[in-house]
Amino acid sequence: MSRCLHHNTLGYIAQCPGRCCLHLYFGNVGLRLLPHELQQWRGTVAELCSHHALATLDATERSISLPGPVASQVFLFSLEELFLLHDLLASAALLLEVETILERTVRR
Repeated sequence: MSRCLHHNTLGYIAQCPGRCCLHLYFGNVGLRLLPHELQQWRGTVAELCSHHALATLDATERSISLPGPVASQVFLFSLEELFLLHDLLASAALLLEVETILERTVRR
């Protein structure tokens, strides 16, 4: 059974039982991410958030695009949704980092 790392009103991110991948569900989309892909997505989404945070966009209009895992796929987000996606990715990454640190400490 997958372990939920974080959830919000947009969706949730969970770790598979074998710890080999993460399952990110947001809106109507679900993605399977490898640990290094989590960091890549986190960086990309953080850059988009920073870039659009000061823009005079309608926060609910889906006008921000995020490249999908294949070249012909694009995800559209509102600024509000983008921040919620960033919350999912950042929170999961931080929890996994803390877990790694704690595991190293226990092994010593």
